[in-house]
Amino acid sequence: MKRIAPTLCLTAMAFTLAACNLSQNYGQRPSVQNIPTGIDGQWVDKNGIVSSFRNGIFETRSSDTREKLSEGNYRFSNPQLVEIEMRSIVRGTVSRVNCAISNNSMQLLCTSSNGSQFSLSRKI
Repeated sequence: MKRIAPTLCLTAMAFTLAACNLSQNYGQRPSVQNIPTGIDGQWVDKNGIVSSFRNGIFETRSSDTREKLSEGNYRFSNPQLVEIEMRSIVRGTVSRVNCAISNNSMQLLCTSSNGSQFSLSRKI
């Protein structure tokens, strides 16, 4: 009986350490602290067009040729809403787009000044 208690204690400790180690790597999902905030970085739409946001500068490029399609500026009207002024290089037009940042900061839900809606997903 005297040997059982230390053995059980060591076994319990080994299982506890193993469980802690497994929980750190389980699922390979980003932890809450690794989810980006704001919009700086690259985003992609359903057609593969890549939008880049950095320090108030906005641009879009085709995914295959990397040709610049539009450029412009963006600013936050509040912490969840971004206003983009975009100049289309292809069409030679200027338009405004309002985008709401999703709750998990992984998607932008956008509406252009002409009423069309689209979404952008964060490129990780």
